[in-house]
Amino acid sequence: MKPLLRVLMGVWPYRWRVVLGLLCALGVGLSYASGIATLLPVMKIFISTQGVHGWADQAAAESRLHMGLMNLDQSVHAKTLAIIISRAGQSAPAPLTKLSPGDRITRVAVLSAHGATKISSHHWQGMMRILAHVADYTPVQMTIASSSGAVIASPTIKMPGTHWYMWTFVDAISALPQSRWWCLLWVIVLFIVLCVVGSAFRYMQQYISMTLAAKVVINLRRRMHNRILQLPVQYFSAHGTTDLTSRLTQDTNTLTEGLTTLLGKTMLEPMKALAVGIVALLIDWRICVGTMVILPIIGVIIRKFSKRMRRASRKGLEKWSDMMGIISETLLGIRIVKAHNGQGYERRRFTKVNRHLYQQQARLAHYTSLSRPTIETLTIVLGCIPVLIAAKLVLSHSINRDSFIFLLACFAAIFEPLRKLSDVNSKLQQSNASATRIFEIIDEPVEQDGSPPLPSLPRLSKEIAFENISFTYESSKQPVLQEINFTVQKGQTAAIVGANGSGKSTLLSLIPRLLTPTGGRILIDSVDTSKVSLKSLRKHIGLVTQDTILFADTVYNNIAYAAPHADREAVLAASRQSYADEFISQLPEGYNTMVGQSGVRLSGGQRQRIAIARAILRDPAILLLDEAMSQIDADSEQKINLALKEFMRSRTTFVIAHRLSTIAGADLIVCLDYGRVIGLGTHQQLLAECAGYRRLCESQFAAEPATV
Repeated sequence: MKPLLRVLMGVWPYRWRVVLGLLCALGVGLSYASGIATLLPVMKIFISTQGVHGWADQAAAESRLHMGLMNLDQSVHAKTLAIIISRAGQSAPAPLTKLSPGDRITRVAVLSAHGATKISSHHWQGMMRILAHVADYTPVQMTIASSSGAVIASPTIKMPGTHWYMWTFVDAISALPQSRWWCLLWVIVLFIVLCVVGSAFRYMQQYISMTLAAKVVINLRRRMHNRILQLPVQYFSAHGTTDLTSRLTQDTNTLTEGLTTLLGKTMLEPMKALAVGIVALLIDWRICVGTMVILPIIGVIIRKFSKRMRRASRKGLEKWSDMMGIISETLLGIRIVKAHNGQGYERRRFTKVNRHLYQQQARLAHYTSLSRPTIETLTIVLGCIPVLIAAKLVLSHSINRDSFIFLLACFAAIFEPLRKLSDVNSKLQQSNASATRIFEIIDEPVEQDGSPPLPSLPRLSKEIAFENISFTYESSKQPVLQEINFTVQKGQTAAIVGANGSGKSTLLSLIPRLLTPTGGRILIDSVDTSKVSLKSLRKHIGLVTQDTILFADTVYNNIAYAAPHADREAVLAASRQSYADEFISQLPEGYNTMVGQSGVRLSGGQRQRIAIARAILRDPAILLLDEAMSQIDADSEQKINLALKEFMRSRTTFVIAHRLSTIAGADLIVCLDYGRVIGLGTHQQLLAECAGYRRLCESQFAAEPATV
């Protein structure tokens, strides 16, 4: 449960809400227990001869005398109206300590200061009322008889003091009408009031727990999103994006449900059981001790189920992630699916992963469904232990029948919250599995940016040098780049050429440190790029890739993404320079037109021109063009080449292209083959000196002129 405990650490900033939630849960528990407690006076009204007032008087008398006294029903059963002693304690007043169980109090009289009788009674109810209500330390004379009826003593004692809570209890009961009907009516009114108060506390407790859980998970989701933005590009290459999406959505939703349960039901139900347990403890502590035997056994059973449910939950979340990956791929590639009649294949692929997800969910459902009835059955079986103890006490006249029935009601009221807690375990195990997956992302190492903070990189003024660069992907043993050495002067254009898979895009990704070289270093004006801050390095770089990325926003905001604080005129100028303004002005809402997710409302060429406008707006010292004109027609390419020629004049540019017209005018061409440099020079130099470059020109550029 360590991941879930880490989640709970996020509750600390909102600890006062937790305290308020606990107080509300306490209010629910007290109102719940008080509602159960009203059953006892109801039973006294209907079942007991002494009534609710006699019951309160007996409790007060026992508390003051520190003796056990039989109730009126037991006295009537013994064919007497005397008070029968059931237990004589050592802490009773001195003249009463020698009394034995079965002895009887046949008369109680209140004496004045001069020894005269002020008030007396021979009847059980009258004697109990005197013993309960007489003022502290008032002289009281008792007539004691043996079980046979013979008088054995007539001691006079000063009535001991009464605890404040007992006085409060007796006064509250005394305020009830003597009529059983009206007394019952007031008890029912009290019960309704307690229900209303309990419902108000329950609303507040649930509202606090739900909003607090949502707040904690929102913060956790933000932390995970921030960490994702800081992960190195290699992580996305190795793990993809759908698993991250699943963790950000499905896992956090599951965690929200579990945290709501933890802060809600897990607080509320034990508080209710504890409050009723205290009420039962006040009736008879021996039975409550027997009840405590149940809890460790239930805990062992819950622990057994927990491990299996946690494993099933984690595998289910992983299968859910797999399914989201297939859905995402199918929807993004729906044109390819339809064009190649791939619907059948996609159906089979989805059905397979969907079936695996069902199997994991069914496994979790098996353990969840099995745990609840098992715990409930075990609770009922073990709950018979205190019932048997209570029955034994009734048969031995240690407690009366109405107290026995009330204790049974208390046990039912205790086991009901415990029964509800049987669902909590499955929720917590699912949440723990989700928390584990979430913290796996949060704990992932971020891009290395140095600690303490690295210095900023000044704008390029001289050259960029590659010194003995090599690179190997984590998932591969074969190096992608080996011993790369060349230098590009400021303002020059370097074209990177080579067959597919030769490492061209990887080489460009090393410049902004999207990937980190496994060997060697890249120097900008003799400064190692690994020794400067990432933010300052990337600030000087503009990037246009072969996979054009646009966001679901307006055309204007997609261009301004490179420089959010740029004014409108700068955005329009960059748009005109990339010839994007030609089609943007014809859109229904112009620059305020929404491009749709990934720019689906625009053509490939239009998306590419917006991406180039974005790079122009950034005003970078270093420009990276990775197949930047692969989706642009010849007319657009000619216009863009004219614009880029002026824009690239004072900038260092790296170009990857498969068109001879794009690379032939480069100041330096780097020809790669299997990750190694096989040729460096201009187009004409390589045609004369590099056989690999000539073969590349013959195979890839055959349709274009040999020279430019």
